[in-house]
Amino acid sequence: MTLVTVLSASGRPGLAQVRQLLKAGYSVRATTRNPERMAKFDGVEVVSADYNDPDSIYEACVGADTVFYTRPSFEESHKALDFAATVGSAAKRANVRRIIYNTCCWGPPEELGEVGQAGYDSVRLMVNMLMQGGVQTTTFQPVLFMDNLLTDWARKDILEKDLYTYPHNPNLEASWICLDDVAKFMIAAIDRDDLVGRCINIGGPEVFVPPRVADLLSGHFGRPIKYEELNLEDFSNRLYDIFYKDTSEEDRGGRSADRDAFIDSMSDFYRFNNVSEHKPFKVDMEPVLKEIPIKLTPFSEWISQQDWDEELDTTAG
Repeated sequence: MTLVTVLSASGRPGLAQVRQLLKAGYSVRATTRNPERMAKFDGVEVVSADYNDPDSIYEACVGADTVFYTRPSFEESHKALDFAATVGSAAKRANVRRIIYNTCCWGPPEELGEVGQAGYDSVRLMVNMLMQGGVQTTTFQPVLFMDNLLTDWARKDILEKDLYTYPHNPNLEASWICLDDVAKFMIAAIDRDDLVGRCINIGGPEVFVPPRVADLLSGHFGRPIKYEELNLEDFSNRLYDIFYKDTSEEDRGGRSADRDAFIDSMSDFYRFNNVSEHKPFKVDMEPVLKEIPIKLTPFSEWISQQDWDEELDTTAG
């Protein structure tokens, strides 16, 4: 049975990857700093690993055919290039055949070059850093997660205030995709030699504007839920308070000692999404699905499948 190592397995993206790998019949080794989150899975090898300890990543890769790697969340985004280099070199050293990388965001097509938004322009740098290790790599770039609605920055308003709040302008079109479908794409690439070296933007089966998302939530909960566009600064402050509430400035390594710098960075990201001619949240999935035939989950179906009372963590990706 083919062994796949899932790095950061206890985050939302990793949990989806473990779920789908087991359904597909793969043997799974899960790396985590929170082993209790893996207790729901039978037959998964759980190991401890830390991106700041390259030897632990190497040990997690030894014996694996494939490694699933997900871009670090907000809290550790300042180390993203270092972590990509660590994973790439550790996988090569361990003789891993293939790396499947989830960037957790849109990536500008190569022909565009840089688009003037730091977060998006860094995607290609991270892909290149990962591939410098020499392991065959396929990269998926999912544009917007349905699972974001389950996070502390969105779910509380839905459940307690009957509001779907986000910093998206009401006319912003987005191809929402669930994390389990992202995992299905990653699994499909394990034995696809034709996808090696590719960076593929992916989204869900439907394109919605925010008020339509509120309509879908209203239908599920049986009460009116309205969309409210959040001010960019207010939303960025909300994220800062969520991600850094339990960390000291020393633990943060000084990277967010200046709250204003974080607010400026996040506001720039969401402002770009709202106005960019490149429409980074919208994907034409017809050619993608023709090449990689995945059955995508409709948004209404995903909403009905969730346990809205479960509190797991604050991040989707």
